[in-house]
Amino acid sequence: MSEMKSFIEDTAGKILKDLSTKEQRERFEEGEWASSLWKTIQESGLTLLGIEEEKGGVGGDDEDVFAILRVVGKYAAPVPLAEVIYANQFLATHEGEVEDKLRVVHFAEESSSVHSPYKLRNVPYGRYIDEVIVIQQEGQQASYSIVNVLAGEIEKNDNLAAEPRDNLTFSNLGETKKLDLSFKEALEDYTKFLALSRVAMMTGAMENVLALSTFYAKERQQFGRPLHKFQAIQHHLTAMAGEVAAAYATLAVASASYSSDLGKEHVAMAKIELSANANVVAKAAHQLHAGIGMTYEHELHHFTRRLWAWREEAGNETYWADQLASLYQSREETIWESITHVKGEEAHAGSTV
Repeated sequence: MSEMKSFIEDTAGKILKDLSTKEQRERFEEGEWASSLWKTIQESGLTLLGIEEEKGGVGGDDEDVFAILRVVGKYAAPVPLAEVIYANQFLATHEGEVEDKLRVVHFAEESSSVHSPYKLRNVPYGRYIDEVIVIQQEGQQASYSIVNVLAGEIEKNDNLAAEPRDNLTFSNLGETKKLDLSFKEALEDYTKFLALSRVAMMTGAMENVLALSTFYAKERQQFGRPLHKFQAIQHHLTAMAGEVAAAYATLAVASASYSSDLGKEHVAMAKIELSANANVVAKAAHQLHAGIGMTYEHELHHFTRRLWAWREEAGNETYWADQLASLYQSREETIWESITHVKGEEAHAGSTV
């Protein structure tokens, strides 16, 4: 963890609290790009987090990046910060330096012939970005092109949270550059980053869902008593708080080990855990809020819809359970030995890790 973590968390928190308001999110859903919010985020240097200063970045490590993305989720900010950070890190790694633009990475479907168009499906914020870094497959290897979005056609599409997931079509991708990665490795790296990004953002969203639920339980009265005085409501809130605490712990472990040999394993576990936790918290919050929580006027849905959308993105529970199973099957040691670090023949009633 870098020394700047608390500082950048505070900075991001102040920016998003002031600018990612309920009114801003509603205007965004009506088709208005959050330009002032994004400009402020860019000027603060958050889009260049995790990149060395000599390459044009502001420094920071994995824990800093995912800590900021938790704050993005906490305020349901309608911006593609996770995707832009990854794109900038990609360019810093492969081009040596980065110019801060509104760009994302995406993977092209393999063209059936030279003249067939290239299709990019579910591009985050496709209608608002400047460029897309298109990664293509050439045999087993990967190559990439940097393409101006205005050079293609845009078919608008949204996820459950009304976040743009547009389809882009290009007749030509222009100049390509080879990567020292296979297409599979490039896709796995992107999916891994996006999965932990969604874990971080779900953690933040769950935090705010709990806060909204606690506030409502204190303010709302039933039979002459505040809701939080009823034991059933207390059990509800306690269960939600437990899930949020577990999410924090899960995110901390996964972000700390992200670049280690255990990175993929911990990301898989985190995405499985948070996807399940998020559903529990969202359902409990709507049950507690009852009818008012189902109205568009109340802001609860800004967070619960994101929880339901994000749990499906970058691999759902089933996808990551399969990845985890494949990972364990590829090892010589058993699952028990992987978890406990105790060999089977050494196991006994008093075994410790």
